[in-house]
Amino acid sequence: MKKKLISGLLCATMASALFAGCGGSSETGSDASGESGSSAAGGTITIMASQDWIEDSEQELGAKFEEETGIHVDYQILPADQYQDVLLTRLNSGEGPDIFMAQSGFAIDTTYKVQENAVDLSNEPWMSTYSSFSAEQTSVDGKNYGMTYYDTTTDYYMIYNKKIMEAAGVTSVPTTFADFEAACQKIMDSGVTPIYEPVADGWHQTMLWTANAQVMDKEDPGIIDKLNNNETTFAENETMLTALTQLNDLAQKGYFGDNYLSDEFANAEGYLASGEYCMCFLKPGAIASIVANENNAGYTEDDFGIMLLPICDNQYLNVHPTGPSKFIYSGSANIDAAKQYLEYISSKDSIQYVIDNASDVENLPFDAGQTPEYSATTEEFLGSFDDATSGMVLQDVCKYYNEQWMDISANIASMFIGDMTPQEVLEAIDAGRAQLAEAAGDPNWQ
Repeated sequence: MKKKLISGLLCATMASALFAGCGGSSETGSDASGESGSSAAGGTITIMASQDWIEDSEQELGAKFEEETGIHVDYQILPADQYQDVLLTRLNSGEGPDIFMAQSGFAIDTTYKVQENAVDLSNEPWMSTYSSFSAEQTSVDGKNYGMTYYDTTTDYYMIYNKKIMEAAGVTSVPTTFADFEAACQKIMDSGVTPIYEPVADGWHQTMLWTANAQVMDKEDPGIIDKLNNNETTFAENETMLTALTQLNDLAQKGYFGDNYLSDEFANAEGYLASGEYCMCFLKPGAIASIVANENNAGYTEDDFGIMLLPICDNQYLNVHPTGPSKFIYSGSANIDAAKQYLEYISSKDSIQYVIDNASDVENLPFDAGQTPEYSATTEEFLGSFDDATSGMVLQDVCKYYNEQWMDISANIASMFIGDMTPQEVLEAIDAGRAQLAEAAGDPNWQ
């Protein structure tokens, strides 16, 4: 890959200016209330995470870690819509888990207060292989407090079935919203639901907007700085309003199907494999899982492509290097054992194990000598972009946004059913940002 930004995306060191945001199992190793069994030093460590943040393959590494060290790993996986509230309650009460997970970026300082609640990991052995760009997002004032253990080298894009599009008469990849809606209508007329959109999980619908909002900064340079300095609002921005209006239009025209409000993310690969749906917003690595799915109607990996969702006619690649990250709780009685766990999962063999066994992980943000598993389709797609045609996703550059993710998703769902307008969704975001900024003591909101 010869282009600087995309080369950074596809190499283990991610050698380009990147920054992150939202995969795995919903199984829990303990009571979801957060109470672990034993927490005797060296006996058990607890890891608290939101649903879909810890891969099955990592939990398998946890079992191997226990075999080798005698330290049991208790994974406490909470529903996404409950996770942040439960975590903050536990941190504020002084009863945090040994390791807690949070999205890297602005919020680790303003919301999770890692300087008080987390252990400084700057001198840990794995820091020598940890991506410097990920470290920027898990650090505050030059000290690193976390480890991003998530594939931040690719983001979510629209995975589509080439055969279904061709059969419906869609002869080229849509690059404008008007062309995209026209393609959706042709697909629907052919008897296939255009887009699988799992609203029930409470987070996915917001991705469709934020992973295309980089077009806003490209068309109006400086708008992000104005938002972060409280010099303008979401509700004042016409591009924001257009984006939500267009997203709502996809739902109202039936392009998400009849059951999208109850559809779940876990079923996406099966529905695309069966040919019942044509597209879904997924990680590129999902293509291999779609083809391997038991519902596969005869498709090969070559039958699937990757494209941008042209909300607001966006044709800028979404770059999203922040993501679910692990932090050791400063009040833990098991800090040494927790450090052992982080060192174990960041070894070359462990990183390779996750890459080889997690369908949506093509790489991890380390340069430990691992072999990434980028497909030719992924490389071709990402290789068609460079710095000028790429941009950071909204939640990675805009303060006091990512912390509201689940609330924003709920409001978008309300918009879909007519209980809120796009303008009201934007106004709610502004109100939430003001509350978060004031709580953080941000002088721009005083």
